[in-house]
Amino acid sequence: MTLQILISTMFRENLDFLKPMFSKNNLKDFDIIIVNQTTEDKMLSSSFSNVKVINSLERGSPASRNLAIKNAIADVCLMADDDIVYEPNLKQTIINAYKECPNADMISFEAINENGNQYTNYFPEGIHNKKSLKKIFTWVITFKRDAFKENNIFFNHHFGVGSTFKGETEYVFLRNAFDKGLQMQHKGVTIVMHPNISSGVLMGSDNAFAAKTALRQRYLGNLSYLWLLKYTLYMWIDKYIKFNEIPHKFIIGLQAIQQYKKLKASGEIDRIYDN
Repeated sequence: MTLQILISTMFRENLDFLKPMFSKNNLKDFDIIIVNQTTEDKMLSSSFSNVKVINSLERGSPASRNLAIKNAIADVCLMADDDIVYEPNLKQTIINAYKECPNADMISFEAINENGNQYTNYFPEGIHNKKSLKKIFTWVITFKRDAFKENNIFFNHHFGVGSTFKGETEYVFLRNAFDKGLQMQHKGVTIVMHPNISSGVLMGSDNAFAAKTALRQRYLGNLSYLWLLKYTLYMWIDKYIKFNEIPHKFIIGLQAIQQYKKLKASGEIDRIYDN
């Protein structure tokens, strides 16, 4: 079984960022694809036989990750960002997981933050459900390349950083696989450290309101209006937003619903773009 790590980054001009990422592993043991979203005057190159670089002038994390998936050749892919540090024995941990779960099309793992604490409150080991997938971030996702390509499972271009709705990218990606009946497992094993991000800042932002509401419109239909009302009040009660922000946040959600509906009506919302 072969493993390939798919790294998304921007405006890189050298490979120095790989050193901390693989400080607890041997970089030479890994087959890596780096998609570097950049400009024509800032191109990245690699002198390592095991590191392939693709410079792209596109923008948005979904476009970056899809380009990496389309160029992958290994049996199993591991998604990655450029600000993480892998735990020791990364390769063997992932390969062993697929040996233990030979029918799995996707296996998620766990992450810690820079303080050594669990990054989020993960669900127990076992088969994924719709709720457990909400706890899975990109950098703990592994999947069998053939299974995902055969089922046309890519990142949605309208959900993610640099996209229409700037969030919920992982859930839409994984839910697509789940809805198509792929076998999805979770392993309670830590494979990576990711710097902590303030959930309060993210949850109360305009981008979060738009992305989360669009996500509910995708899966709940017009019940998303009721969800938005409850969510806005919940965010105020839990002090993620101030009382005087309630009307603004609610309007942001309403606009996201209308924007999603327009994209769906035009057939754009689930279109797979060729890079």
